[in-house]
Amino acid sequence: MRTDAVTVRAAGEDDISALAALEQLCFSAPWSEGALRETLESPYAKLFCAELDGTVIAYGGVYLLGDDADITNIATHPDYRRRGAAAAILSALCVCADEHGVQAVHLEVRVSNAPAIALYEKFGFAVDGIRKNYYKNPTENAVLMTLSRP
Repeated sequence: MRTDAVTVRAAGEDDISALAALEQLCFSAPWSEGALRETLESPYAKLFCAELDGTVIAYGGVYLLGDDADITNIATHPDYRRRGAAAAILSALCVCADEHGVQAVHLEVRVSNAPAIALYEKFGFAVDGIRKNYYKNPTENAVLMTLSRP
């Protein structure tokens, strides 16, 4: 695994088009620029992006809902995977949740996405269950995972 130094920062309005491009590259049902903008403007959500040499190569988001947080998406440009960007984003999302007093962080992931599941387990997420046929194109189950905070 390559370990290039990535910089993680809060995403801003100027990042919306780069985040939307990552969505298009990474997901079969990508979020639109409008959906990303609404998330960015929400007082209950935070978006972070990872840069390498000034280029946004990954991003992630979290909704902060009282004692719970829901990770929305973590996307890494295919050309930059296995370089630590997703881990850096996940770390920023977990720190953000901690700063907001969250007791549990939840997410769902495609059952076939073994690299993501391994990353989440490395961070202490545990499997809660399965959501049948959650994803489309292709239809696939979601693994539900939770990180309980002390």
